[in-house]
Amino acid sequence: MNCTKKSAVTELSAFYALTKKKEKQEIEGRNFYSLTYRYRGKVIVEGTGEPKISEKGSVTFVPKGLCYKTEVPEEAYAAVIHFKLDRDVPPQDVAVIPVNNENIRLLFEKILRNLQSDTSADFRCMACFYELLAILEERSGQEQQNRIPEKIRIAKEFMKQNYQNPAISVDGIAFKFKVSPSYLRREFFRAYKISPIAYLRTLRIESAKNMLESGNLSVTEIAEQCGFSGTSYFIQVFHKALGESPNQYRKNMIE
Repeated sequence: MNCTKKSAVTELSAFYALTKKKEKQEIEGRNFYSLTYRYRGKVIVEGTGEPKISEKGSVTFVPKGLCYKTEVPEEAYAAVIHFKLDRDVPPQDVAVIPVNNENIRLLFEKILRNLQSDTSADFRCMACFYELLAILEERSGQEQQNRIPEKIRIAKEFMKQNYQNPAISVDGIAFKFKVSPSYLRREFFRAYKISPIAYLRTLRIESAKNMLESGNLSVTEIAEQCGFSGTSYFIQVFHKALGESPNQYRKNMIE
């Protein structure tokens, strides 16, 4: 199956910023995203959650449209990148990633150098920026993963490995890992922004889609192998998720 992806970044600007000590102030939401690499000093940034401290060696992300507060208790110096995307992303809060990584610092500096050059450096500049985004996304994902309770992470992996079993239930998983069903539902949703039962359903639907695209199994066989309790239920869930029946989906993929 062919896949097409478009370049997401449509505009990029960067500069070095020296910020003097200042009291807390409110910043109106802006029409761009911002990444800041802190060389020295300290800045306290507060979005919709708890205040976060941006110090030397950290990267601060401020999403588009977010009204936030900032306080500079001591003079700070940073490399700043503003960028726009060709799409809206889900609402996010301010994030501070304590990277202390030489490669990340060098990428910020390469981007600034290339932006100050002629247009022949545009591709190099964008290449550096996409590399920077990929590294930061991985770092941020690792941090978020580390904050998720171990039993919730293990429960997610258990579902991933055993979704083909139609007998799996939230209560059964909670019992297996010695937590209450309410704790499992609450912490799973907090960590992954999806309920355990919806995650299980998604795994089954994705597996069914792959089988419909690549194999000659019947709808009944696919329902059984993907953990659905019956063919009728599978067709109902599949149609609700994708707006078409399994057979219609298969036909459209073949055409």
